[in-house]
Amino acid sequence: MARATSLKKPPEAPPRLPPVSSGPLNIVMIGWEFPPDHSGGLGVHSYEMVRELAQLGHKVTFLLPDSRPHWEVPGVDFRAPGDARDRALAPEVQPLRAYVSPETGTITNLSEVADFYNAWIASRTDLGRVDVVHVHDWFGTVGGAALARREHAAFVVTIHSTEYDRSLDHPWTEILRREEHGIAQADRIIAVSRHLRAQLILRYGAPPDRVRVVYNAVRPADSTPPPDHRPPTVIYIGRLAAMKGIDTFLKAAARVAPSFPEVQFVVGGEGPELPHLLHLAASLGIADRVMFLGRVSEAERTYLLSHASVFVLPSVVEPFGIAALEAMAAGTPTIVSKTSGVAEISANLFRVDFWDVEEFANRIAELLLYPALSKTLGDQGREDAVREGWRERAEETVTVYREAIRDRRLT
Repeated sequence: MARATSLKKPPEAPPRLPPVSSGPLNIVMIGWEFPPDHSGGLGVHSYEMVRELAQLGHKVTFLLPDSRPHWEVPGVDFRAPGDARDRALAPEVQPLRAYVSPETGTITNLSEVADFYNAWIASRTDLGRVDVVHVHDWFGTVGGAALARREHAAFVVTIHSTEYDRSLDHPWTEILRREEHGIAQADRIIAVSRHLRAQLILRYGAPPDRVRVVYNAVRPADSTPPPDHRPPTVIYIGRLAAMKGIDTFLKAAARVAPSFPEVQFVVGGEGPELPHLLHLAASLGIADRVMFLGRVSEAERTYLLSHASVFVLPSVVEPFGIAALEAMAAGTPTIVSKTSGVAEISANLFRVDFWDVEEFANRIAELLLYPALSKTLGDQGREDAVREGWRERAEETVTVYREAIRDRRLT
């Protein structure tokens, strides 16, 4: 007689969930700057991303820390503490709009401002249905995570740079704590380069399966081809911060200048390093060859990038480097440090160790001396820069949103 065998009960299948909707999403995006008042790539990224998301049919509400004038975007609802739909701010919190000192570029009352802003974010109950809460960098992570939990929404964080990078490995605990909180709470984390993704995994313990890369992009100003004859100008545009390595730019300029008496070196932007850089230019004997422009408008930025002979981004650390991509899109030959994330999407630029002043000088001189080399690098770099645009980046971001929504519903 055959011996009866006991059959194991098959494991109970998990409950079937309806598929994540492929329709429009209700997105709450949290930033801390927006054009025209922005200091770097984060503001540009925020503007272009919400513009494309709205055009794709998604409902976007963008939260800002104050109600200063900003570019309007059709289909995007902007909210800020003390705006027309919010309660009036008490007199003691009015300094909210001035947390960056215009004299030094340093944050004066960061902790108080950040705490207020995050409490305001977390208290929003007038946003309607929320599918995704998406925070850029560290400034709104605490409030954004709380809002997402209460609304049962997916929580996504885009990291544009880390406090380790901005401080050159001397992080401010107040900012680091907020970064770590956002990364730990996020259903998905977006890094703007593979290099940054690796850092988030190694230094912040981000789970690798939650970290995605979505590069920045550019929107060319127009279809006008770059000019064939450019004034002999070598430029840097960006924040004047230690991580940007602008002292290397000036030291390289000092080596190039004697051989190219007609060349003008230009530094556009503002930030805490300005006094040091002015002193350095004088000590190098090139004060009369370097023009410090201060803050440049969008129109000035576009003109400078499209009419320069060479663009240089010598950052000590550069998670992406959107200014370099903009220069490439304008057909300007570009030199970046090997730490720049932008080099991950194009080989048609020169890459140099951030500390190698002599090599930066050599590359600048080559591009000034050899027009054929300059034109080839500029033309091929332009093709790389405009191959994919913000529409593709927005579509990639929506894919990340849907992944985050799916995972949140499974927990």
